[in-house]
Amino acid sequence: MDENDPWLTNELAGSLQRAGNKVSVVCLDWSGSLSRKKSTFYITSSGTEVFIEKPVAVFSRFPLLSKLFKWGGSSCVASLLVSKLEKKNSYDLVICFSPLVTMSLPAILLAGLMKKKSLLIQWDFFPYHQRQIGMMPSGLIFNVARKVEGFLISRFKYIGCMSPANISYLRSHYPIRQEQTVFTLPIWGAASQLPKSDRSLVREKYGLPNDQPIIVFGGQLVQGRGIEDILETARLAKIQSCPATFLIIGSGLLECLVDDYISQENSNVVRLAHVPRQEYLEIIATCDLSLVCTVRDVDVPSYPSKTIDYLRVGLPIVASVEKTTDYGEHLAALGVGVYTEAGKPEELLRVIDELLKDPARMAAMKTQGPICFRENFEVDSVVSNALKVISAN
Repeated sequence: MDENDPWLTNELAGSLQRAGNKVSVVCLDWSGSLSRKKSTFYITSSGTEVFIEKPVAVFSRFPLLSKLFKWGGSSCVASLLVSKLEKKNSYDLVICFSPLVTMSLPAILLAGLMKKKSLLIQWDFFPYHQRQIGMMPSGLIFNVARKVEGFLISRFKYIGCMSPANISYLRSHYPIRQEQTVFTLPIWGAASQLPKSDRSLVREKYGLPNDQPIIVFGGQLVQGRGIEDILETARLAKIQSCPATFLIIGSGLLECLVDDYISQENSNVVRLAHVPRQEYLEIIATCDLSLVCTVRDVDVPSYPSKTIDYLRVGLPIVASVEKTTDYGEHLAALGVGVYTEAGKPEELLRVIDELLKDPARMAAMKTQGPICFRENFEVDSVVSNALKVISAN
């Protein structure tokens, strides 16, 4: 939505453009920030065309139906725009992100009917994850969503998954055809200049203690992010007089849980609302440890994108993740973090405490983080490898 506050999708488009391609982005503004305009258009500094459409608003007594109608109607709007752009540009490659139901008609049009070379970046295993974290009921609605998503996935020639565990999950839960190419496509980040900041001044600016280690969690405060486990870990840390502050940066439906905890005279948790990317990097660079948390009792293997910024600034990572993911093992193998099983706050606090008491190990992880980022997750390298896969098949 804002070139000055980029995310992974901005970095992907910019990398493709820098590699000599003409890139058009069709974006649906699910946040609803375009309240005065139906659509807008701009060209980024790298030359990428960005078309932003306002989603269709449909209201129902049943929230899930409202969301499904909103997705379907917005997909129709996006498909009309895509049709016009295709006549003008005759695209060679279409890239979509999961869940595909939110862009179903453009996906069918370009990847299915027009048989364009197509790449699906499979991050969200819809609707399995949504059902497991309570965002979707079982039964008819789930089964219809599963069939629709599976059909849309089958339209794509190339599918990039974040890790080998993700590939295994994809093959076991969706109808993957033999002629489809499935490969590992890591999450990525741009190797931009990091902000240079004074640790004491930044902490003072945001009301953070200078005399305690700070453990940061950055991201959306919604279901599936382990917010309850983080707060329980903070509560246990207070009981055990663990001298650490938990900094939570973000907003979302569950921010009320964080604010309620803080309001009960719990000073070991501080929450900052969403801040622009460069400001976010400046803040987390002054922290000591970072948190990656998911939830218990899910089988969808995750690879959280917040990892990228943690590595860029050299923050050791403490992960509390589901048993089915290979994320934790990957962190440990790369020498940039430690992990435990989601849903066990006592164990999470123990791991945090052990790491805080081992400054030599933390220093080694801090040094290794930026190296790991450059070698495994730098966007131009990731994009180059993906295009090689597409060109070779």
